[in-house]
Amino acid sequence: MITPVNKKIILSGLAVFIGLEIINWRVQYLYWIIALWLILFLAIVWFSLSNRSPKYKLMVWLIPTLNLLAWCGFLTIVNSSFIRQLLILTTAAIQLAYWRRGWTAWLEQKPPAAWRRLVNAINLLTIWLAAATLYGWQAFLAWPIWWSWLWWLILSGLILWLDYQTLALPLSTHWPVVLTQWLIGGQIFLAVYFLPSSHLVLAYLLLIAYYVVSQIGRGSLLKTNTARRLRYQFLILIILLAVVLLTAKWF
Repeated sequence: MITPVNKKIILSGLAVFIGLEIINWRVQYLYWIIALWLILFLAIVWFSLSNRSPKYKLMVWLIPTLNLLAWCGFLTIVNSSFIRQLLILTTAAIQLAYWRRGWTAWLEQKPPAAWRRLVNAINLLTIWLAAATLYGWQAFLAWPIWWSWLWWLILSGLILWLDYQTLALPLSTHWPVVLTQWLIGGQIFLAVYFLPSSHLVLAYLLLIAYYVVSQIGRGSLLKTNTARRLRYQFLILIILLAVVLLTAKWF
């Protein structure tokens, strides 16, 4: 039997698609539409999860909100109208997948692993989009580097908090690991900035570093860092680095 799709899920996907299309054609409505998105997402979460704690509701709301804001920023550094249209469709599809997959997961006391993997993928995508946007704005607007760095510290801190909340790892117990990952990510952001390549490549390198550090950190707390898993993760790291080092234009 096919389960009917909740109307709120369809509403969220359509709101993202229509809002991004309006911004694409009338950028002056950007702030109004973002404010309406934030209110809409918050209302859906707060009234649909009345039996959950405020911290849980905040987690559920922040994941799609940060991802959507990162997409909005990324669209500002894309020149091709065709590429922007593809990105708009991609954003709406990701938002729809998040709300649809999460709808049943939020009502369970122990969400399925598939939902946690989806959240992890969305957060990693948010990291790349936000880093590419900040590096792009840094180059185009000639900001002082510490402006972008402060925004990065705020965003990466929120993403780390969301990752640990999704896995039910309390910060009161594991804060040293989280703080270490946060500080390492801040230093890598500055180090990568001075490499001679495009903002997309720099964001990709930062994403690889964030992925490795966060996966090893969470794996150690969840007791899943077996020798086989670590070899698999470092193999992925070598492949990802080889791809970008051999294909990107450095000079």
